[in-house]
Amino acid sequence: MRRSILGIVFLVFAITSTAVARTRRSDPFEKPQFGLWFGTVTPVYTTDENLDTYLGGGLFMRTNSFIRGIKFGLDSSYQFFRSQSVNELTLIPIYGSFIYRLPINMPLAFQLKIGGGGARLYFRPDDVTAWEPLFMCGFETSFPAGRVFNIGLRIDYLLIYEQYIERASRNGHIVNAGITVFFNIGE
Repeated sequence: MRRSILGIVFLVFAITSTAVARTRRSDPFEKPQFGLWFGTVTPVYTTDENLDTYLGGGLFMRTNSFIRGIKFGLDSSYQFFRSQSVNELTLIPIYGSFIYRLPINMPLAFQLKIGGGGARLYFRPDDVTAWEPLFMCGFETSFPAGRVFNIGLRIDYLLIYEQYIERASRNGHIVNAGITVFFNIGE
């Protein structure tokens, strides 16, 4: 009797795990990905008093975690801001993130992101360079455009934490909005 129950449990597990593996292989969002984005970088809140909206772009990589529906991401981008004053800012954020795919069963994927890292700031014409802590949250939607790549839209809010500096009275606030193209790696 015990062997029969173990045999049935093993058979159910084998059939179920094969079906789950087949589903994961056929779902493009369950594969590791790399891609790029391009769009507007907009200073918001108090940061827009000093900087103007401009264009930016970046690269990202994502890999699956041990929890289904959650990925780990690594992002970097290049953002250049002109200002109405003399200064210009070049911002290069590098951050990791947790990406959670909302469990909505449709070809369009909705993902929430949260993470942190650092940002390299370069001010011109002062030639001042600094690395500052960065926190981010975001939203992304995308759809498969074939088996190999996906197309989507993303919105990320970046908080450049500067209030720990003695003379700093505020933080930096940037919103990135852009079009993404990313490639699925694997079968």
